[in-house]
Amino acid sequence: MQSRRYLTWFFGIAGAIVALAVAFNAIADAYILHHRAGASVQLVSGFERVLKPAWLVSVKPSMVFIGSSRARIAFDPTLVNPEFHVASFNYGVSSASAYETRRYIQDAAAQPFVKTIFVALDAFTSGSAAQPFGGGFDELRLAVTPQGQPTPRRDLWLFTSRYLSGGALGMHALGVWLLARLGPGQLAADRPDIFTEYGRMTPAKFRHEMARRAERTMHLTDWQKGELRKSLDALCPSKAEVYFYFPPDNLAIIAHYRANDAQGFAAFKQTVRDDVIQHNAACPNKVHLFDFMIPSSITRDDAAARGQESRYYLDPIHVRPPTGLLLLKRMLLGHDTAIAARMAG
Repeated sequence: MQSRRYLTWFFGIAGAIVALAVAFNAIADAYILHHRAGASVQLVSGFERVLKPAWLVSVKPSMVFIGSSRARIAFDPTLVNPEFHVASFNYGVSSASAYETRRYIQDAAAQPFVKTIFVALDAFTSGSAAQPFGGGFDELRLAVTPQGQPTPRRDLWLFTSRYLSGGALGMHALGVWLLARLGPGQLAADRPDIFTEYGRMTPAKFRHEMARRAERTMHLTDWQKGELRKSLDALCPSKAEVYFYFPPDNLAIIAHYRANDAQGFAAFKQTVRDDVIQHNAACPNKVHLFDFMIPSSITRDDAAARGQESRYYLDPIHVRPPTGLLLLKRMLLGHDTAIAARMAG
């Protein structure tokens, strides 16, 4: 009898905790998705791999941004949507691997509501066959399998990850906390002290990041090349307009890439160009390619090196959301050819 009471008490408490977690996740999810600044939570790093596949389905965007933190920080739907009269979604995740990038491309391309896809190419230089994805990533949350077939019972996996997972609890709590700190009528752009993605690169941050990234290179392994080509293959039948772009890392950090592995850096760019040309020759889908990793008024920005705050950068490899808006305008207004290089100046 005593053991039965204990089990009843134990399962009752456990059930109540689960019910509270589900209730909080459901309320927080709705709050974030319907808040006028809620889309800015997509810029925040935390447990984005857990929730973004579900948010993609809820938002039903026509425009999607995919890539590493370079994409995650650069494109804020609260800026993009009114500027271009679209519903956009930021599918960028911190330290995205080449495999994750390919799978998110497949997920976005499988959605009938997605009409335009932007992919930051630096993400293809990360990850390995031994470590193809980061913590929180789950194949079952995506619309299709790696082979392109519909994912079985996907609705169930989206529900459990959205309402029952610890990752959802963490991301929802962070999102609610950030949005609750905004004043009446404020957006993320008005509060860089809260949404730090809107901060500016200071001289101290510039020096710290340049020292921390002194050994950084930018090249493709054979495995990463394979993921790039699989991504292009997945896009071949897609009707979405697709833009690949080399992000505008500051020239100071690009100098590190060249000093540490000039051949690998050049080969990275050439491989992408060759693969895109081959894709466009063989597929009905045509990929527009833009190179912002070149000298321009953005990448030449040396304000932080001169003791001032940067207008364009959060740090040497991450541009601020207003800069992302400039890049987007260049790509959308400059796609007169399938292969193009435009300066973001």
